[in-house]
Amino acid sequence: MKLFPRVARPPADAVNCRPVEGLLNLSIDAGASRPHQTGFVLVAILVVILLASMVAMSLLFRVNAEQTATSASNGGDQAWAAAMSGVQEAIRAAQAAVSGSVEIEDNPALFRERLMFHDGADAWYFSVFAPPTDELRAEARFGLAEEAGKLNLNLADESMLGKLPRMSPSLVQAALDFMDADNIPRPEGAEQEYYDALPQPYLIRNGPLETLDELLLVRGFTPSLLYGEDANLNFRLDPNEDDGEEQFPIDNKDGRLNAGLAEFLTVSTYEPNLDKLGAPRLNVNEAVAVFPDGLPPGLTNYLTALRENQVKLRHPSELLEARGKFKLGGAGVEVELSSGVGKEELSMVLDRFKVDEAPRVSGLINANIASIAVLQTVDGIDEILAESIVSGRNNLSPELRQSIAWLYHQGVVDAAKFKEIAPRLTAGCFQFSFHVVGYGVPSGRYRVLDVGIDIGGGNPAITRMRDITRLGLPFPIDINKPSPSKTSSDTRPSVGPIQQRFSAGMKRSQGAGKFPFPSPTLDHTPGTIVQRAVPIVLSGDGSRSWLTEHPGRTRSLMKRSEVRHG
Repeated sequence: MKLFPRVARPPADAVNCRPVEGLLNLSIDAGASRPHQTGFVLVAILVVILLASMVAMSLLFRVNAEQTATSASNGGDQAWAAAMSGVQEAIRAAQAAVSGSVEIEDNPALFRERLMFHDGADAWYFSVFAPPTDELRAEARFGLAEEAGKLNLNLADESMLGKLPRMSPSLVQAALDFMDADNIPRPEGAEQEYYDALPQPYLIRNGPLETLDELLLVRGFTPSLLYGEDANLNFRLDPNEDDGEEQFPIDNKDGRLNAGLAEFLTVSTYEPNLDKLGAPRLNVNEAVAVFPDGLPPGLTNYLTALRENQVKLRHPSELLEARGKFKLGGAGVEVELSSGVGKEELSMVLDRFKVDEAPRVSGLINANIASIAVLQTVDGIDEILAESIVSGRNNLSPELRQSIAWLYHQGVVDAAKFKEIAPRLTAGCFQFSFHVVGYGVPSGRYRVLDVGIDIGGGNPAITRMRDITRLGLPFPIDINKPSPSKTSSDTRPSVGPIQQRFSAGMKRSQGAGKFPFPSPTLDHTPGTIVQRAVPIVLSGDGSRSWLTEHPGRTRSLMKRSEVRHG
């Protein structure tokens, strides 16, 4: 048996025991650091989740915003298309109306809440409305405003303009200086020199105005003077327009809407020199013209005598109860002749005859619709006669309203007075203005347009179009009323091709170029007839205001002025 030597146990602090203690210490240290590392990882994960959530929320917000914008854009385009359908209907109705008729003046059945289309979500309507004609002027009427019932600013003289309410001599002369071609100011007027001295100078028109809003560039003219108390241009007396000075605008609180000078003025009125059948009128002053068949023998003889004696007429009304002495057939003896034109013949004479070869007659005032204030601007018509004309036309038959001959036929004026005032009067109208609102139910999206149309030039045309949606909804619309079925149709007269093309998502540019009549370009490019609002410019008196700009003229003038004056 082999015996091994006994080895003594090393002490507790021996070297060979330290590694074990070190390992124990390392394990203890590792265990002690694990909670810190776990907390850091959790914070990092939370940060990543937070960032991811923010990115997701941002994406969702953008997607939702795009959807909202797309929906609003589609709704706006649909409302625009509905409003343009109203323009189409207004043109159709104006063309179909007989001269002197009142069916387009106030016709809710034709112009109010016309259903156009149901796209599955909304029923789209339009309403066409114009300024009221009643004394209180509290509510708009659903129809068209005839521009011939106003005074043509471009053709009026100082005497005529001075007879209008609120037109002081300084305003009249400033407006005439703004439009005339010279640079010589009237005693109370203002030519280019005045406008050059303004803080923001601009060139004046020195020619006919293209829009009534250009008056806001004339010294002294302000929006309140031009549009009166109708701040939102809705032709209604709103509560804030009849409360004195409590809310804008300041008004006289008289329960009546003051519509300003826009009630009396226009910039374009003319009518073609044709008879009611559309045929050229006979020039009674032309020596070689052949008299038509069917004229009374006395009238034919009188017209022949006028030619042989080289007597010229200034207006066909001079044939009314006319008598004269003429030399016939070269004989030296004078013969007294009568025209034979009385009450029964006067209407025919005014319709079939003319005194010159002008293709159109401009600036005539419609005696059937003009207000007392406008009628008084005609030479020979005072306030008493104007009131008699307005009173006498109330119960006229449609046949009598087709000619101004009713003034003599009904005894409102005698023959002498009729001959004096007839050259400035008419019974027809070929230019109209109105507002149209296109809207959807139940979404409540809408567009409001200020429009002018002209049907006197052969093809109907839009002469003015301005988007005034920014002024608000013109009158309350019940968006909670029962929606018609998708297949329902309007039993009133068709509004033409637009109704057939009306569909969801129709773009404004798609509808604009397809109208069967000259339509305005909708991209606001210079030279088009579309007008737009230019905020914060100087009016004619130097005060800050707004105006409606004609892109082909006003903007270019202002740019040239800015360049010239730095």
